[in-house]
Order: sequence, then C-alpha cells, then structure tokens
Amino acid sequence: MIKYQSIYRKWRPQFFEDIVGQKHITQTLKNAIKLNRISHAYLFSGPRGVGKTTTARILAKALNCQKGPTEYPCNQCAQCIRINQGQSMDVLEIDGASNRGIDEIRELRSKIGFAPAEGKYKIYIIDEVHMLTNEAFNALLKTLEEPPSQVLFIFATTAPQKVPKTILSRCQCFYFRRLSREEMVDKLTKIATEEKLNIDLTSLQLIAESATGSMRDAESILDQVVTYSEKQVTSEVVREILGLIPQEIFWQLLKAIIIGDTKTGLEIINQLVKEGVDFHKFVQDLIVYTHHVSLLKILGKDNSAAIFYRSGEEPEKLSELSNSTNIKTILDIIEELKLVEEKIRYYYYPWVLLELMVVKLTQSKEQSYQKESKIVNELVSDIQKTSLVEQSIGIGEIREDHLSKNSKNSKNKVLSRNKEPKQDQFEQLWSKVLARVKKERISLYTFLMASNSVLIEDDQLMVGFPPDCLFHKESLEKRVNRDIVEAILKDEANCEIKLKCFIVEDKTKKDEDFKSGKKKDKIEDNKVIIQLGAEQENQISNKGESNLSSKNILEKALDLFGGTIFEEKKE
Repeated sequence: MIKYQSIYRKWRPQFFEDIVGQKHITQTLKNAIKLNRISHAYLFSGPRGVGKTTTARILAKALNCQKGPTEYPCNQCAQCIRINQGQSMDVLEIDGASNRGIDEIRELRSKIGFAPAEGKYKIYIIDEVHMLTNEAFNALLKTLEEPPSQVLFIFATTAPQKVPKTILSRCQCFYFRRLSREEMVDKLTKIATEEKLNIDLTSLQLIAESATGSMRDAESILDQVVTYSEKQVTSEVVREILGLIPQEIFWQLLKAIIIGDTKTGLEIINQLVKEGVDFHKFVQDLIVYTHHVSLLKILGKDNSAAIFYRSGEEPEKLSELSNSTNIKTILDIIEELKLVEEKIRYYYYPWVLLELMVVKLTQSKEQSYQKESKIVNELVSDIQKTSLVEQSIGIGEIREDHLSKNSKNSKNKVLSRNKEPKQDQFEQLWSKVLARVKKERISLYTFLMASNSVLIEDDQLMVGFPPDCLFHKESLEKRVNRDIVEAILKDEANCEIKLKCFIVEDKTKKDEDFKSGKKKDKIEDNKVIIQLGAEQENQISNKGESNLSSKNILEKALDLFGGTIFEEKKE
C-alpha cells in the first residue's frame, strides 16, 4: 500500500521558478550562482508558509548538485535526492527552537572545519534562528564572520527584529512577503487541475482568503476540505469546515446598524449565539467586511473591482450599504468594532460586548436623528421670526436665539452661517476665547461682551455691535487689540481666523427694550462700560500694564451695581 503524502509536501517547489510570489529573491539567488557570487551567510525572514525553508533547500541543491553549482538543479542525482529526502550529510537542518543553547552551537562549531562528505559545500540551515540565546549567538558570531570557504549558513526566521544586529550585519538579508490572494488562487487552481479535484473557483478564493498570505496554509486547508467532501467541494462546505460566517449575515447586521434597527441587530447576534459562532473571529471578519464598504464609499464603483473580488460579495450588496450611509458613520462602526475586538477574547460571554455595541450605535443614531430634526425645526422657526430684520440688515445670517437662552452666562446671540464648525463646538470655542481674553486683557473682554451678535463666516469671526457701541467696535479694530484676539483664536481653533467688526441695529430688540423700560438702563450701562474701557486703554498705553488696579475695579463696580464693602474682622 502506497503511503499517502499531503498536498503541501507533494507540491513543495523543487526549482526556483516554482516558488510563488518571491521573484525578487529567487532571481537574485540565481544570478549569484550564475556569477559565482555566493555569500557565506543568508538570512531569510518573513511570515510562515511563504517559502523560506523551501528556498534554502533549493539553494542547497543548486550548490551541491553534481551538475552544479547551477541555477537549475537536476533533482535526479544522488545529492539532489538526498537533500529532498532530508538525508544529506552535507546539508544539516537545525531547529533553532530546540537547539538554542551555547552547547549545541559549540558542537556545531567543532564540526564546521571538516570538509564536505559528498558535495562542494557544507550547508547549515537553522530554522527559527531568533530562538537562540544571546550566549549562543555570541558563540556563533566569530565563526559566522570568518567561516571556512566551503561552509554556508542559511538562517530562517519569522522575527528578524529579535536577531542581534551583529548577526544581521554579517548576512545577506532577504524578506519574503505575504502572497496575494490572486497568486494563491492561481497555484491552488493548478493543484486542483493536476490532482483532478472537483472544486469550484469560489471555494478556492475562500481558501486563499483564509490562508492570509501563507501558501502552505492554503494547501493544508485544500487537503482538509477535499478529504471532508466525498464529491463536489462547494463554498458552503468550505465555510462549514473553516467556520466562516456567510457574507449575508455581515450585510444584515451592518445594514441594521446603519439604519438604526436595534431589534434586528440583536436578533442576528442571538442567532449567532445559538449556532455557537466564534465571536472573536466574527468581529475580525466583520471589521474586514466593513472596511470593504468604506473603500467602496471612498473609491466609488469605477475603482471597486478589486474590492468586490477581495470581499467575495456581490457588487449590489456592498453598493447598497455604501450608498445608504456616509464615510463618518462607517469609520465610527470600525472604531467600535476595534474596541470590541480588543476586549472580546477575555470575556466569558463575548456576545454581550457585541450586543452593547449594536445598542450604542443604533440608539445614538436614532437620538442624533431626533436632535437634528429638533434643531432644524427651531432654526426654521427662528428664520421665520427674524427674516424681516435680517433683510433690513442685509447680512443674511441665521439667528440661533434658543441657544443664547440656554446659556445663562452669555450676553451674545451666537450666530453661524456655515454648517462647520457645529453650533455646540462654536459655543465651546467662543467660551474658551472669552476666558482667555478676560485673563489676558480685561478691556478687550469688556468690548467683546458689549457685542450683540457673533458668527463664523468662512475664515472670519464676525462681531456685531449696536450703534451705541461704536467705541467698542473701533477699540477692537485697533491693530494691537485685533492681533491679541486673533492670536487667541488661532491657538484655540488650530486655524487662522481673522477678526471683523460691524455695526448691527437690532430693531426687534430695541422695541422690546422700550416696552420693558430698559432703554435708559442700557444707555447708562453702556456709558459705564465705555468709561471702563477708555480708562483701561489709557492705563495700558501710559504704563504698559494689562490689568486695572483692585481699587479702580471696586470703585467702578460700586458705581455700576451699588452695594457696601465690609471688611472681615479678625478674631
């Protein structure tokens, strides 16, 4: 009875040309052999299953073949056959993980001086060389620097950063890259054709996707699914063996999150719990699926052929998700999924984290929609109330009186003509700016607080004053004062914003003041404010000081608000 040989062993490359996706390395090695420029030490690094050890064996055959050194080993001579079988006395494969100590390296060094038994070179292939101890590396260092002419070292590792730089500097280093999905599908198709396997292209694509760039893993998976399926290998069989979630589930869950359907999202997760899904892997796959949607949103249909190919999804499905939302929502979903993925492996009930994420994303979307609707309704109402006044002013800004009513500490009606920055963000920015101005120069703060409208328009801060505050407007427009305010704006907003002042006569407010009997008080208050600002400007220009004295502040406060000063008695 002939012993069965697994696919990855049977289809292991025997020539440089058979190695998939590493032409930048194989071509260099072939030229080195052709030009007789063989180095005494090589280091092959890269992910698992991409051809590092296989390339080392082919190089050993090319150097020790009876027809060599040659770029094309014959695979028929005694030397090639023994190397393929792992029985050559001149090619020694050493596992660095199990022979990592200084004693093993000393034993290796004691045998290096002997001449090759059969071939032209004595070749040491040390796999996972990064597992050697520091002492072992130090013991190997001198030999590696000046080895005998017939000795060749080939190191293979998945973690080159763990290899000492003193070793790396004495080797020619080659990095083996991950294989693309297309390259692996081509190789799997060739194997399936030669082995006469009944498997469709979609199944091969799923196998290649699951292998994540490792050709050896892809061949092992192919061997597994063929063994499981007696006749036809279908994508359903591959998904069942690999535990892959159907793309339809990802589409349904993502659709529920986007439209804010909490109930449907929780029902999908509950069904996955019943099916015993690995939620850690599910979240990882969902991140990839959502990423494909984001790429489609950014690149558009014209550049999406590769996206559909990688995702394995029908174009209509991804396009529907992409068209039903915006890029910010997609990126928010990915960020939440990343947080869940970091925590889910440590939870006894992992699906709870996913359920909480669905609730958070769907409910926040619903609340955001309701809030936006409320704001739009209020803005429409305000526009209707003040449209006549705005037409007479000729500025066309949108008043947001309801925001100023909610702010007890603000005397200004905050206005915004553009959607960006958002109103709440502008209020926070303006509060910070006022606080900074008050701290650095109180006179400027006094002038700004006398304004009756503030708005951001393009890259300008528009500050409006009533006609009786002409002094405040002109003072703010002075070069030294304007520079201070603009510097604070730039610091807080992280962008250039210019200050522009104008006079606005709010007829509606004026009529209300007359009716409530406040006109006289307002005029008196304005006189005091003007007096405060004028006195402080004189002090700054004459003395170079930025603050009023405590005595002056107290006196002006008494004039403005009245009251009595009491001194605290010490016991």
